[in-house]
Amino acid sequence: MSSAEADLAPGTRFESRNGLRSGVVEQLLGAGGQGAVYQVRYEGAPFALKWYHPYYVQIDTSLHDRLTQAVARGAPDARFLWPLELVNIPGEQSFGYLMALRDANYVGMRDLIAPPPQRVELSLAQRTQVCEHIAHCFLQLHSRGFCYQDINFGNIFLHPERADILICDNDNVNVDGADASIYGTRKFMAPEVVRREVLPSTNTDLFSMAVLFFYILFGWHPLDGRREADVRMMNAEAEMSLYGTEPLFIFDPENNANGPVSPMHDAILYRWRSLSDTLRALFIRSFTAGLFSPKDRVLEWEWRAAFADSSRRVFACVHCGYENLVGLESGDTLTPAACGYCGTAPGAPAVMVSNRALLALTPGSELSEDQLLEGGAAVVSIARIDAHPEQANILGLRNLSAETWRAEVPGFSATPIEPGKTIRLLHGLKLDMAGTSVRIVNPKDAPAHE
Repeated sequence: MSSAEADLAPGTRFESRNGLRSGVVEQLLGAGGQGAVYQVRYEGAPFALKWYHPYYVQIDTSLHDRLTQAVARGAPDARFLWPLELVNIPGEQSFGYLMALRDANYVGMRDLIAPPPQRVELSLAQRTQVCEHIAHCFLQLHSRGFCYQDINFGNIFLHPERADILICDNDNVNVDGADASIYGTRKFMAPEVVRREVLPSTNTDLFSMAVLFFYILFGWHPLDGRREADVRMMNAEAEMSLYGTEPLFIFDPENNANGPVSPMHDAILYRWRSLSDTLRALFIRSFTAGLFSPKDRVLEWEWRAAFADSSRRVFACVHCGYENLVGLESGDTLTPAACGYCGTAPGAPAVMVSNRALLALTPGSELSEDQLLEGGAAVVSIARIDAHPEQANILGLRNLSAETWRAEVPGFSATPIEPGKTIRLLHGLKLDMAGTSVRIVNPKDAPAHE
């Protein structure tokens, strides 16, 4: 079918299934193999419309029923661009569905691994926040009895500044255990799906999600190591071996036959060294036992908890600036013995301890409500860590909120910190902020868990 045949012209009118509400097509936003997405106006409000190519409707015979069920159940989370209503065009053989119009500030997740200058650069803290949101969303989806079937870069949009996400293409979603309409996307499919032994399910979603997390943190596929580097021609046979019949994790602790090769994988190795034992253990479980045993795969809530902690514990090496993680595990030293990149002792960041979390405080980073409070707004920054303009080792906490904080340094009277003001970070400083109490401590004195 040609583009002209597939496109709906601006001004084309459509209506709800009961014919009581109507809208009009304004402009084409993008097109793919299933159909095209348009900006439309429906009952006077802006929406996006996904309109299917007629041939695809004939191929995917369960599509209409899946979408009807999705509309009836509603979105598992606000980050899903969920089908809101099915619509028709009188006389047309196809149909479509309405969803919220995506904010233009969101970009495709693929931009994380795109070549410069298109590549989106995120800090390690932002990357772990993105992963946390993804884990949360798929926990909500799976807990309602649905599986996504095709988790990959192309189905998720990213807000670079807010480290937030939107999940699209939710017409792939189906009841877990039902006949699948799609196998998935190459290199994101679980090995058993690659081998065509099973159809996509919640269990295979867990594998695809782990692959996505690895891509977000490393910009690389977890099974692409020495074996992939040695492949002279990537054909169907090689792909089946690498991702289906003989998959092997690049950081498998028991088998280094597919380990990293220098200099090709140096950047991946640096990042691996900089992570906490907790995150490394989850990836190892996902891509060793989890390669062949779905019951051993990491669950959504496990990822979510680990990434939530990690996003609060990122700090930069004082020698090279490379980002590392403050230790998470009980008994860990709070800073690694060596920076993941330069190998030297990375220094010790100031640490904020609250009832909920332990946070590493590094110059330029901002704190949001959700880092201190359960249910706090993730996108609302309440404080920023500023370095002294002449003495970089002196740090201050700037009040970005609309509330006045109460600060108390041992041996001195309490001091109000008004919005816009900064207080120097000193060991023993206590702050009442954002509805909770926190304290600043030297890393060697901070507990791994509060």
